[in-house]
Amino acid sequence: MQKIIISGHSRGLGKALAEHYLAQGVQVLGLSRTLLPEQVGLTQIALDLQQTDTLSAWLAQGGLQHFIAEASEVVLINNAATVEPCAVAGRQRPSEITAAVQLNIAAPLMLSNTLLHIRQAGQTVKIIHIGSGAGRKAYAGWSVYGATKAALDHHARCLAAEQHERLNIASIAPGVVDTEMQAQIRSQNEQDFPLLNRFQQLQADGGLTSPQTAAETIAHMIADDDFGLEPIQDVRTWQALQDSLHCADAIRISSEAV
Repeated sequence: MQKIIISGHSRGLGKALAEHYLAQGVQVLGLSRTLLPEQVGLTQIALDLQQTDTLSAWLAQGGLQHFIAEASEVVLINNAATVEPCAVAGRQRPSEITAAVQLNIAAPLMLSNTLLHIRQAGQTVKIIHIGSGAGRKAYAGWSVYGATKAALDHHARCLAAEQHERLNIASIAPGVVDTEMQAQIRSQNEQDFPLLNRFQQLQADGGLTSPQTAAETIAHMIADDDFGLEPIQDVRTWQALQDSLHCADAIRISSEAV
């Protein structure tokens, strides 16, 4: 039996992921400040993951251990994140820097560490960090966001290097997904965020991926037999590879039929 844990499950990509797995009849544990309407298969915990003391106290209570009981495979998707501060250095609020580090780095690392500590013998664990291209390429105005996402990439590399038994981990960049985070980015001041016009143009040109499409692709990546062989992944690269493989298969079948 597979069970899924998703942080930030009530909005955007996290919500789309929760809906995808619930539609497959998989039990989901959602961790978020706000909750979705009750539905079969969904367990929800109201948690502000920026408050690491609160998260630590909840983890100590054993709720995570209770949820994963009887599962043969546990999937943790560290999705919750903040893009703030969208500002060049010198114009960032200290409170926003602190919040970003706590939510984007501390919470995923705490959840991952606890899951590996409490899992039962024989349970397979898959950990997915929702990364970002901002953690792999420098963007003006995203020094904090990019640094936090780069930290998740390196955490995935380190856990892979530790060679834990029955653990597969990857940090997956989902591409530019049409979520509230994107709307938040487009509302910034250009003086603070030099990339503003680029993201406004992406929306105008229809260059955003829907949360549902991104969630479906990520779910396919997680289910792939090769998941975890490469700890740093990108939805667009993976999809392009699948398309090329399907094209090659179609050409082979066509040639065999001649």
